[in-house]
Amino acid sequence: MREKNLPKILYISDVPVELSSAGATLLYRLLEHYPKDKLVIIQGVGVSETQQRIPEVEYHVYKPKIDRLRYTRFSKHTQSLFLATHLLGSRKINKIARVFKPDIILTVSIRLMWLNAFRLSQQLNKPLFVILHDDWLITENRGKWQQFLAGMFEKMYRHASERFCISPTMERYYHALYGVNGKVIYPARGKGDHIYPVLIKSNHNAVGLKYCYAGSLFTGDFAPMLDQVSYYIGKQHGELHVFSYWNKELLAKYPNLNDSHVTFHPFMHSADLMKKMNEEMDVAVLLNSFEHEESFKYNFSSKLVDYISAGLPVLCWGPASSGSIAWAKSHGYDAAITANDTTEVAKLVEAFNDDNKRSHWANKIREIGIREFSYEQNHETFINAISDCHREE
Repeated sequence: MREKNLPKILYISDVPVELSSAGATLLYRLLEHYPKDKLVIIQGVGVSETQQRIPEVEYHVYKPKIDRLRYTRFSKHTQSLFLATHLLGSRKINKIARVFKPDIILTVSIRLMWLNAFRLSQQLNKPLFVILHDDWLITENRGKWQQFLAGMFEKMYRHASERFCISPTMERYYHALYGVNGKVIYPARGKGDHIYPVLIKSNHNAVGLKYCYAGSLFTGDFAPMLDQVSYYIGKQHGELHVFSYWNKELLAKYPNLNDSHVTFHPFMHSADLMKKMNEEMDVAVLLNSFEHEESFKYNFSSKLVDYISAGLPVLCWGPASSGSIAWAKSHGYDAAITANDTTEVAKLVEAFNDDNKRSHWANKIREIGIREFSYEQNHETFINAISDCHREE
């Protein structure tokens, strides 16, 4: 479909579309080349830096006035009031919609702004498209409102014209629950993102390898898991480089993350991080939580895409049921541990010292990832879905 015939998208979500967090970056990559005059973004977070946003696209921030009560003596009442503002709609959102006249509504099922999108879709009789990065039913706990919201989520999911799930396991899970099909859109590279060659730095002189970890530390049991990996990296005289937000007080509980072989780096944008990893690192570390195994069944680690684009082999550790680990194992990638057993971690860290094994693992996962995490494939899936629906209107 030619650009002039593409539908006008009104994006409404708590997840920003910008080069910042993993989820926000995935949305940026998906939408950055959409026609600028056919996209308006309403996001439920504070004002982000202009240079992080898609250039020339109209952005708005929606923050209910009652949000200011969250940290006052009235905070115990804000849950119900906050929910009500999303259920009843917003004058600001309605005004933006009247001016823009969207053809479709796009949302992400995180926090509560999908309720605004759902309501507006019904009000305007416009198709709703929903992107699912995590299992909302597990990751969101809304106390006494949980059962009511679970029912609303089911109505929204069934109502949507299309549902874009981040993994095949998630799509199958929701299909079993609600009886409607979805499409899979894996995390993907951005258009024009550099794919680096595999560079195996020789380990013949017994110089320790440089491992890197990028992502959250304090979600699930990532910090204690990384602490254990760090111990065995240190035993092999290696280095661990952590690219993440960190808290000194929390990290004090993990002695192997406070050792001299560990270096913490400030947040880096994806493109800069991939370049640094390719030039300076030897092995990337991917963790999926054993403590929160249920929630990891259906999501997919976006950092795996960056690791592969950086040309690195990946040490994977997590439950066999988790989306990223299941993906790796299903493609015959065997540098993945599915047992909650540190002796297996020790063996794999030692195995990475072998140049030939590192080369094999890096090339194996790169070959699969280049094919399945392509911008072109995701863009085609997304554009075809919204275009087909627009033609039917």
